[in-house]
Amino acid sequence: MYYRNRQSRRLVFLLAAVLLVIFLNGAKKRTAAPTPARKEPKRTHANYVPKGRPWYERMFADGVLRIALFWGWDHPRETIEAVFPAFEMLNGKTVYFNGRAARIELGVFTSVTPNAKALFKDALEDPTIDVVIYSGHARYGGGMAFSDKDDIFRSGNGELIEDRHETPYRYYHATSEDLDATRFPPEYRIIMLNSCDSEAHFRQSWTRRFSECAAPIDLLTVEFPVFNLYDHVRILNLVRDLLALSDWKTIKQHYDSEVHRRKNRLVVYPVFVPDSDEYASFEDAVAHD
Repeated sequence: MYYRNRQSRRLVFLLAAVLLVIFLNGAKKRTAAPTPARKEPKRTHANYVPKGRPWYERMFADGVLRIALFWGWDHPRETIEAVFPAFEMLNGKTVYFNGRAARIELGVFTSVTPNAKALFKDALEDPTIDVVIYSGHARYGGGMAFSDKDDIFRSGNGELIEDRHETPYRYYHATSEDLDATRFPPEYRIIMLNSCDSEAHFRQSWTRRFSECAAPIDLLTVEFPVFNLYDHVRILNLVRDLLALSDWKTIKQHYDSEVHRRKNRLVVYPVFVPDSDEYASFEDAVAHD
């Protein structure tokens, strides 16, 4: 009896040892999941009020006020179509600043426009275009999306992001090769990135590139996610305010007051403030504040 129990224990130990070897040989080495950028980006401009106004003197200097509007991938058709009547009415009209006239030229581009991403880069590099607006997805900080979700104008801050348009989620670094290849002219203009948390996702990389190109650009960014069914209201408000020669405080008030399911905050650090030193960069403006 003792011998039989001893044999049984040996068989149990032997079987356990075999199973342990099989487990160790077959087990895959586990790797830690990448740590994406936080899902709630930093938002710090609750009480921020911008100084100054757009540099209308520069915008009107050549007698033409040119505005290029790009609607990104996945934008609702009704949102895009809502701006057409207003833009058609404004196209070719004349606006005045300090007795100087400028003819209005408005161009609208969508995700079905051939080579929209390349045209966006062209608009950024064209010194005759005074205002460039992108309204669409930020791709979680990857950049502006055009013909599809992967047709991205890569211009991120370098953060590791979590792409929740993929299942399972995809992780990658928000690189900036398209932005770095863009040569901004040394002419004043306004660039608006009307996309989810563009302030946190893009301010750093875009202002860096402006500085490298010595380009005096007012960059308009947004805090909090943007609800794209009502983007056209904010875009039309911006165009209307520019044609009314509004200051940045008024432009921000009108943008922020449009609350559709989600609040948003417009952020701009003016490069030009009348009767003050001209700011050369975002960092200079922050230091001045």
